[in-house]
Amino acid sequence: MTRSKPVTDERLWNGVQRESSQRSKAGPRTAEDLAAQIQQLITAKDLADGARLPSERDLVRILCSSRPTVSQAIRILVVRGLVESRRGSGAYVTRRPEAELATTVGLMLDLDQESVLHLSELRLWLETKGIERAIERATPDEIAAGEAALRQLRGNAGNVAAWVSADTRFHATLVRASQNPYLSSIFESVHATLVNYEYQAWIEKGTVPAWLQKSQAEALNALHEPILDAVRSGDAALGARAVLRHHEVMAQHLADRQTQRHSAPVDRG
Repeated sequence: MTRSKPVTDERLWNGVQRESSQRSKAGPRTAEDLAAQIQQLITAKDLADGARLPSERDLVRILCSSRPTVSQAIRILVVRGLVESRRGSGAYVTRRPEAELATTVGLMLDLDQESVLHLSELRLWLETKGIERAIERATPDEIAAGEAALRQLRGNAGNVAAWVSADTRFHATLVRASQNPYLSSIFESVHATLVNYEYQAWIEKGTVPAWLQKSQAEALNALHEPILDAVRSGDAALGARAVLRHHEVMAQHLADRQTQRHSAPVDRG
């Protein structure tokens, strides 16, 4: 595996700091504003996949903001699929074509949030077919990549940003083993949109959902391990059951998110 390289162009980040200093004169900046600035930098400067962002401490200085706001901005980019959080290492760029498709799917969901369970159903269909093909086609290297992704997932319960990154990597790695790039790209865009929707409240409040607490690590592992086991053993029936079980749990989380959204007090301004 190629070792990730840090972003070391000081002139690039010096320019960001100058721009941030000017923007901050207008008043405190929101996490959404900071995330948009970093996202624009990633796309406009064509930062490489795997490039490491400056540490949160350095980003506080560069973006002329507070540590909590910077942390929230990074979480926004994580769930958008533009940044990967690695526990104890930092945040890394994950540029993929799927990000643009996810933006389109996300807009559709924004226009009709009642359709979230339809989107979840589409994710089930895509992952079911992806795992079915992965069982037929996965190479030893692809299975090894899935095992590495599962190890990363196991170690990140309780650290939500890192867990979301690891979860996305796990599912994407196995669906890519279907060796159909269009299927995997569409799957990743749908998955990223659902993750963004599900974790919206967590991003805003900085809370950890009860089911993602460290005490729930074994339950989370038990939800993911059978999917990898199916690909590793070539068991199509196990694969279908494991993907369906994961879908049922995720669908419940999404339904709970819908309930919370409807029950939230209306801001009358």
